[in-house]
Amino acid sequence: MDAMLRKEISHLSIVFNQIKDGVYITDPDRRILFWNKAAEEITGYSQKEVLGKKCADNLLVHTDLAGNKLCSTDLCPLHKAISFEKSTTEPLVVKALHKNGNRVMVEVSLAPLYSASGELIGGIEIFRDASEKIEFEEQKARFFSSLSHELKTPLANMQGYLKLLLAGDAGEINDLQEEFLTTIFKEEQKLGRYIEELLDMGRFEGTDYSYQRNLLDLTDLLESLADSFSAEAVNKGLDFSSSIEPDLALFGDRERLSQAFSNLIGNAIKYTEQGSVSLKAVFSEAEDEIVITVKDSGIGIPEEDQKAIFAMFYRVEDKDVRSKGGTGVGLYIAERVIGRHGGRIELESNPGKGTTFTVYLPGFIKAPSNRSI
Repeated sequence: MDAMLRKEISHLSIVFNQIKDGVYITDPDRRILFWNKAAEEITGYSQKEVLGKKCADNLLVHTDLAGNKLCSTDLCPLHKAISFEKSTTEPLVVKALHKNGNRVMVEVSLAPLYSASGELIGGIEIFRDASEKIEFEEQKARFFSSLSHELKTPLANMQGYLKLLLAGDAGEINDLQEEFLTTIFKEEQKLGRYIEELLDMGRFEGTDYSYQRNLLDLTDLLESLADSFSAEAVNKGLDFSSSIEPDLALFGDRERLSQAFSNLIGNAIKYTEQGSVSLKAVFSEAEDEIVITVKDSGIGIPEEDQKAIFAMFYRVEDKDVRSKGGTGVGLYIAERVIGRHGGRIELESNPGKGTTFTVYLPGFIKAPSNRSI
């Protein structure tokens, strides 16, 4: 198998050494068989130093953004690409170890490699230095963090004074004044929600802002959301159901995933006037991932809008949608969060018949408490 792979590499080495992205190729055991010039420049390791070694043998030592080790674990993206014969759908951001001891932010794409006869013979990783890009994103995140305080403080003060006025603490008010003040209070609350969405959108442009990757009980998270949203759905006259497989787990940020799924479930309820909303989560052994579906029988999304629905500020040009309000960043945030966790979202929708969002996340079934995970 190595001979076959080396023959394929020899045909492509001239091309790989011309491109600016780092490229390395391994056998199925992740021993490095090819290392291009750009990989040398990005990591500081020469081809001579790495050939024949496993990529996890004190070379790149990839970690995720929170510092959790990926190499030599089942979380290694290259290991998963080879083991499950599945390419990454979008570049992943990880921290690679430079020879000088520093960490380099890189965007990586991975894929299994096959012979002409279709036999799995190795894997390939393509990566590029993303340090400058990510530093710019971090600067934006810090800006939005500061802006959050500057905007939210006066809004909170306004809301406090309005509550005092409505309570009569500044003197008795008549019915008309109460009506006007109540309207102002509701509009101020709406403005606060819009600002919070916009600030979240800006914060998600950064990489590390308020993002933690911990062992997470996804079943517990989804069941909590189901409990929270079921009352809202029932109050609207909708049937709400949930079916969540026990012991679903992953490494991720509970707060951010909660926000992503809240956006999806909240939208389903918001745009469904009659019928049902359902939440389902299972582990797919065939794909080695968790599959979560949020389905509704609402107004649906026109086909021409479906490709752009996750874009920042995008809103469907439909009077029924426009009448519901919103800034058009909820689905953008949801996709960003899912993407940060190495997952993806797919959409199926028929106008007038409903919408289904399907989320795929790398995860696993949590072992019983008397065993390690």
